[in-house]
Amino acid sequence: MPSSLEREHPFSATSALALAALAGVLHGACFAPLGVWPLSFVALAPLVAATRGRRLAAGFGLGWLTGTVAPSIAIVPWVAAATRDYFTQGSLGATLFALAVTQVMGALPAAAFGAALSRLSALRSGWARVLAAAACWTALEFARARALGAPWDLLAHALYAHPLWIQTAELGGAFLVSFVVAAAAAAAAEVLVAPSKQAFSAAAVGAGLIALAAGYGAIRLQAVRDGGGPTLRVALVQGNAPNAWRLDVGRADDALRAFADATRRAMRGRPDLVVWPENAVSFLLAPNPQLGRAVGDLVGPDGPPLLVGGPRYAPAGEGRVRFFNSAYLLSPRGDPLAFYDKRRLVPFAEYAPIAHVPGLGWRFDAPGEYTPGATPTVFTQPDRFGVLICFEAIYPELARDLVLAGARLLVNVSNDAWFGTSAGLEQHFAMAVFRAVETRRAVARATNTGITGLVGPSGRILARFPTGVRDAWVVSAPLRDEVTPYTRRGDAFAWLATVAGLLALLGARRSR
Repeated sequence: MPSSLEREHPFSATSALALAALAGVLHGACFAPLGVWPLSFVALAPLVAATRGRRLAAGFGLGWLTGTVAPSIAIVPWVAAATRDYFTQGSLGATLFALAVTQVMGALPAAAFGAALSRLSALRSGWARVLAAAACWTALEFARARALGAPWDLLAHALYAHPLWIQTAELGGAFLVSFVVAAAAAAAAEVLVAPSKQAFSAAAVGAGLIALAAGYGAIRLQAVRDGGGPTLRVALVQGNAPNAWRLDVGRADDALRAFADATRRAMRGRPDLVVWPENAVSFLLAPNPQLGRAVGDLVGPDGPPLLVGGPRYAPAGEGRVRFFNSAYLLSPRGDPLAFYDKRRLVPFAEYAPIAHVPGLGWRFDAPGEYTPGATPTVFTQPDRFGVLICFEAIYPELARDLVLAGARLLVNVSNDAWFGTSAGLEQHFAMAVFRAVETRRAVARATNTGITGLVGPSGRILARFPTGVRDAWVVSAPLRDEVTPYTRRGDAFAWLATVAGLLALLGARRSR
């Protein structure tokens, strides 16, 4: 005979809708601009409760509601603002585009999670439901990251400023952190649905996982030191150049002067490396010797090398050329020593997956049509470091590639000016923190307008500088050589969670 939870819905349809919407509010509130991070441990609980005993279609709909509300709070506002600036769309068109993007990237995975939860209701053991729900959530975050290329605002990312809770990322990446947080919410839902001895036993599973994660975090924070070893003095230059200058060839010299002025101040700190952000120069470096002269004037013949973001081109045959979004390492005389071409391009901004939307008249002509780079590059002067350009910092596999190739430091160069002052700035920075913990490499971050800073191998934010100012800061970036389990094995835990989630769903189907 089926259990009472399988025969009856613990909540009315109206209450279930309210709970699903509440889950969306709590989930969205975890991230900037609100940033109420403790909510992450219970954010999914209302959705887990709302789907208990419901049919697949109802679970899908409830999950869709949660997945629509959450990004409407945390993501839609800044995506709409960026769309207005980049593609000169009106407010309505930009908002509709932002909603469409988040429907695919957020609502669809959440809907699948809701459907999975409805199926998992058939599992007779509360602790099994807790672990299965966490596994399914992790699997869907993993699918969103890999299949959709959108690992933005994973549940783990809400905890970026609290290193105690994210140390397990060195074992299984952000996905392991998300698993623990999702399990806590699923355990809370067991008590919410039907307070009983069995429910509290299931809740103990969630509490145990939280305790293990916190204990591991405390131990590792004592062991992983951000100081005491070799360091590299890095000047992080924030030019605060308006995006309009980058898109206007006539303002290229103005942008160059802005970064040069800030760099001169930084040279007083005797850096080993000077870093300019992505798109610091908008002209091609090879045929423009004025940049070389400018660099020589800034750092002197015996000064440090300079890493600068700018476009690169290469012949493509038959008279065609390809353009790349690149980072150049320049000698003190301004001669190119090496370069790295960005491998993961931003859709619509750096390439156009679709040229227009039929019937609506929307065109998405990317301001820069780039070709993706082919291989990771580890620069060797003044030490071994790898570069992540802009959104590449949200992809852990790219950071892993660089560390496996020998990088002792990660440098993230980005032009986040198109975020304005929106929550996108904070959300982007949050994901860079996880690259530090996963690889135990410091992340030195230089941006055009902010957030510029330094994250230690422990995940502690060692330096964070004001946004919207023109300045430069010299930081002592730790250099590390160890290889973490996550660096070696990659997303093995996420794959394991995916298999476990599928097996749980099959088991739940048989028990119905």
